Amino acid sequence: MTRYLHLVTVGTSVVRNAAFNVDKYNVLSKHRERLNRWARASIDSYEDKEAGEHARESSEVFRDVYSYVVSNPYGASAELNSLLKYLELLSSRGFKDVVHDIVLYPTDTGTSRFSAMIIKCFLERDFSPEIVGIASDHGIGVVEVVEVRGFGHDFWKGLLNLVASVSKLRNRFNEYDRVLANLTAGFKPETGFLLLVSSLLGIDTAYYIHEYMREVVEIPVIELKLTDTMKTIFTYLVKEEYIPQDLLKVTDRLGLTVNGKPLPEAKEFAKIILNTTSTC
Repeated sequence: MTRYLHLVTVGTSVVRNAAFNVDKYNVLSKHRERLNRWARASIDSYEDKEAGEHARESSEVFRDVYSYVVSNPYGASAELNSLLKYLELLSSRGFKDVVHDIVLYPTDTGTSRFSAMIIKCFLERDFSPEIVGIASDHGIGVVEVVEVRGFGHDFWKGLLNLVASVSKLRNRFNEYDRVLANLTAGFKPETGFLLLVSSLLGIDTAYYIHEYMREVVEIPVIELKLTDTMKTIFTYLVKEEYIPQDLLKVTDRLGLTVNGKPLPEAKEFAKIILNTTSTC
């Protein structure tokens, strides 16, 4: 048996698509006003918090949106669309007897949390190879939801927490034949940082749905190593020591310092990157 691990960023496409299609599905029509409010909700608004409170199976709106997703998983969720199409791609290439473990990374917003729980339920309960047209020996294993604190509230905090969350999985990577990053959904900085972490951690492949071609696209992840210069810079930042003038030119250019003064987030970023690369 072959085991794959998928790291999947989660946005709000489930909520937004449900709101957009509210008149096409009877099961959604009674939630028209609520779904429209959620789809337009700003961070920390009452509407966004309300969506998060309904991220549970006991909620009627959760059950009805879930029913909509089950009826059209490709159209209802950007995350499922890319994941299922990637499984189709693997099946077409002759990959057999594969179990796919999934880690979902929603932001700490109510709409993203709601979307992630819908996706988790679908993968655990209603996924079947037949409905997505792939080989019958592909299956879903463990599905986890790891909320990335800070995203949507604090740019740097969110990015750093994403890097830290993925880095914690590093000791599990050798349990899998392939580790993949699904970059379709979520904020652009989030997905860009996940691609960076993929290169540092030795993740094998990234994939996403191309926004124009509407087909799944693979991105080979080339392993990256920190240069000695960057290791030295990060060490200075972590220890909060004086950075030599010749290195300050580099840190200013990279945005780690401004006029020689380290950004408040630079130390934490340097610590995470050093810890990440030291375990690889």
